[in-house]
Amino acid sequence: MYCLSWNCRGVGNPRTVCDLLALTQASHPELFFLCETRQPKEKVRRLRNILGLKGFEGVSSDGRSGGLALFWHEHTY
Repeated sequence: MYCLSWNCRGVGNPRTVCDLLALTQASHPELFFLCETRQPKEKVRRLRNILGLKGFEGVSSDGRSGGLALFWHEHTY
């Protein structure tokens, strides 16, 4: 199993989303954990299709700090 974890410091920036996509395409992780998303859970949920990962669970940020997201391939769990 290959896991990837990143303190992304916000996923509201299109450049950050491009970097996330490049990471997932290069490494093909089965689990992908993001911290410091700085976004509501529902906005981060939209990334799962972009990243090509099917499962998602997250915690919304508290204002402009915090936020967690865990993505995974559905066949993994």
